[in-house]
Amino acid sequence: MQEKFDEMLDRLTANRSEKCRVLVAVSGGIDSMTMATLFLKSSLGIPFSVAHVNFNLRPGDCDEDQRLVRSWCGRNGVEFFTTSYDTSAYAKDSSISTQMAARDLRYGWFASLVKEKGFEYLAIAHNLNDSVETFFLNLLRGTGLRGLAGIKVSNGCIIRPLMGFTREEIERFAVASQVEYREDYTNRESHYSRNRLRNEVFPHLKMINSSFLSTIKGEMKRFSQIGEIMDELYLQKEPSLLKRSGDMFSIDIEALRGERHRSYWLFRMLEGCGFNESQLSQIEASVDAQSGKVFNSPTHTLVRDRNCLKVYPASEPPQLPGLVVRKMALPAGFNPKNAPQGVQYVDAAKIRGTLSIRRPKAGDRFKPFGMKGFKLLSDYFIDLKLDVEQKKQEAVIVLTDGKGSERIVAVAGRRIDDDFKITSKTTAILVCEVTSRQ
Repeated sequence: MQEKFDEMLDRLTANRSEKCRVLVAVSGGIDSMTMATLFLKSSLGIPFSVAHVNFNLRPGDCDEDQRLVRSWCGRNGVEFFTTSYDTSAYAKDSSISTQMAARDLRYGWFASLVKEKGFEYLAIAHNLNDSVETFFLNLLRGTGLRGLAGIKVSNGCIIRPLMGFTREEIERFAVASQVEYREDYTNRESHYSRNRLRNEVFPHLKMINSSFLSTIKGEMKRFSQIGEIMDELYLQKEPSLLKRSGDMFSIDIEALRGERHRSYWLFRMLEGCGFNESQLSQIEASVDAQSGKVFNSPTHTLVRDRNCLKVYPASEPPQLPGLVVRKMALPAGFNPKNAPQGVQYVDAAKIRGTLSIRRPKAGDRFKPFGMKGFKLLSDYFIDLKLDVEQKKQEAVIVLTDGKGSERIVAVAGRRIDDDFKITSKTTAILVCEVTSRQ
């Protein structure tokens, strides 16, 4: 196993410098303690240090794990880094699972160590069993081709030199080499999906195919290759289907309708936007329906507009802009059409009450400049072809009289009400300027 490990490590660090150093993540379990032992005995002689995280999730046991790793490093002259977290509190504060909290904490700390201490690589003790478990978990949750490729052997500075070994091979080596390690008793429990796969499903798969790990390994490799091919094809296809503007993007409906496999391309374009399988089916169906439908995921909002699907990142409601009002005499030769952006002029004599700014609400109406009758604000927005997300950005300037009655004076930055326009009888004007709040 040592020889095979060295070959894998040499390949994963092929571009290493003469001063290469590796940070080895060690939990104290059999996988990571075996990896540390293999690093120690490696013929490559690559300098390495050990990093250990105490998550404080198993009272007493986590401290014993930490002592074991510290002791091993002390006996073997290996530089040792450690930190401790209240993982349960972090998970609660972040509204995430304990497993996800532990992952965020350890990878965040590892990344800071790599940067601060100048390590070239971070070694993680994932093995073939872990990768196959990930394959099945992704398949059950719903995933694209990337999820069916399992865990990457390398990703940036992260390397996984045990990925070519099964857990059974690691256990045999640990026994033969008298590797000292601690067993996490929670691994025997099946509360988590990964443990349930490991403890209950895999034994049945092994009865069906004793070498199912190798079989799935081959399939994952092919899925990875297919994924790369599809990535290249998608890069060619995307410009005809999708247009980006800042942090939003739109999908051309007519172009999408012309695609033979539009379901797949839609999935690719919305991959990473948080829409579940049911929503993806509904979004595809909306392509052949009328506009107006809105779909929300935890991270994005999709609007089925007239000619496209508009996708916006989810965000907090936009802050209401400020309003600055000042009065001035009507200058000679004044032309309200020359107003700077964000500025609107109204006849001061017609403003009897208090001006303020607010968001539009149901039933709002006004007389658009140049018209004699009232128009619902919702109809005005339809005429402007604003979608749901764009409407959230709108604001109206309202006049409130002494009795508390409101009247819209202007749609901020767009159009004033005809009753408040400047005429030949106007002697003074109010300058209404919409400003961004800081």
